[in-house]
Amino acid sequence: MDKRAEIAIKYENSKHWIGGAYYIQNLIKALNTVDDSEKPFIYIYCSNEEDYDNLIKETCYPYSKYVHEELNMSLFSRIKDIVKAIFDFYNFKSSNAIDLSGTDILFLYPAGNPSKVKDLKRSLGWIPDFQELHLPQLFSWKQRVKRKMRNRLYAKSGMSMVFSSYDSVEDFRRFYPYSNCHTYVMHFAVSHPDFSDVNEDDVRMKYGIKGDYLFCANQFWEHKNHLMLFKAFKLALDKGFKCQLVCSGSLEGKENNVYYNTIKKYLEENDLNNKIKILGFIDRKEQLCLMKNSYAIVQPSLFEGWSTVVEDAKLLNKFIFLSNLKVHLEQSPANVCYFNPNNESELADMFLKVKPEIKSYDYSDNIKNFGKTFVQIINDYKANQTT
Repeated sequence: MDKRAEIAIKYENSKHWIGGAYYIQNLIKALNTVDDSEKPFIYIYCSNEEDYDNLIKETCYPYSKYVHEELNMSLFSRIKDIVKAIFDFYNFKSSNAIDLSGTDILFLYPAGNPSKVKDLKRSLGWIPDFQELHLPQLFSWKQRVKRKMRNRLYAKSGMSMVFSSYDSVEDFRRFYPYSNCHTYVMHFAVSHPDFSDVNEDDVRMKYGIKGDYLFCANQFWEHKNHLMLFKAFKLALDKGFKCQLVCSGSLEGKENNVYYNTIKKYLEENDLNNKIKILGFIDRKEQLCLMKNSYAIVQPSLFEGWSTVVEDAKLLNKFIFLSNLKVHLEQSPANVCYFNPNNESELADMFLKVKPEIKSYDYSDNIKNFGKTFVQIINDYKANQTT
């Protein structure tokens, strides 16, 4: 029997970007579906052992080990890094960069900031999307520069890159045509925790939800397009639509969030606070219970790399009102109605006229293909290392 492949995976469980944590959880769960001989041994790099323990409890993955990743540096180390970056930007490596030398680990995934990995040739990069180039007005100057410089470093490195969609690969080749990076497309799929112990009536009572409701599960970021959704919902209500709209998603930093305050003002001025429930960040099992028992799911986003919400809808076999982005068309849910995310009147008409109907759909192959694709990437990487 061949020696089990060894890889490293970075994991950060943060409310600031819960999608990143879900992505790693779903990847490891998908690896559980491949033959045992193909399962890699995974070194999990994260900042605390509790997150590692919860990850393994959630995924039940049999071959793994915790490795502490030091995120906080001393003031002296940060100053030293700034000086090093100024004098040798393209070769700059942070003082706390992950070093795989002297180990049998094939690569680290996802590489994250290129300065945080000693050897980019022993890492796989992952760029979720290129939102800053499509919707630059939603980013500060500093954020745009940071993302562009990170992606430029990837492009110049010649390392292997993973993308969640063909749409993102096209963007990478268009925006960084000089890159000689090897690219992979890995459509991720979701695996849900068992939430059968969550009582629907209890969750409804907890959040004040009555009757039929649409469900939107997005962070309150501007590109998630809540304001357009609320305007469409108001138009539909005025024409007799009989539903609540329930939204989950982090409201962290809302006091200084201009977009959230605009939303709050719109709800108050249009007397919508009883019709639109904003729950904030809620337990994942409660979220899935609400998704499953909703009238339909709605995903109005202006931009996505590969939408977890769409994958949730596919696994739950739920109807989804979905913005007609190229990537959403690539995800191709079976039970869907597409709309223009810049046209609230069109969406309002769909709420009124489209009655959700469900076609049966077996999602298990999506999960298996996710795991198989990652194993293929591991094998391809291993083969390239020996040639």
